[in-house]
Amino acid sequence: MAEVPKKGLRTLILLVVWEIWKERNQRIFEHKESTTTYPLAKIKEEARLWMLVGAKRLRELLPLLV
Repeated sequence: MAEVPKKGLRTLILLVVWEIWKERNQRIFEHKESTTTYPLAKIKEEARLWMLVGAKRLRELLPLLV
């Protein structure tokens, strides 16, 4: 098994926590609920954006997750 890049893993954790936080705020303050698959799709979409703007370590990590 390939070694997981620590910096990429930290970036991924931050990304997931950020999306959970945004989902929480939507539910609490905007009274909007989404399906469980929606936050997962948002995480994937946001990860692509982060990689486009230079999250190099995240780019190294994501092929391991596919």
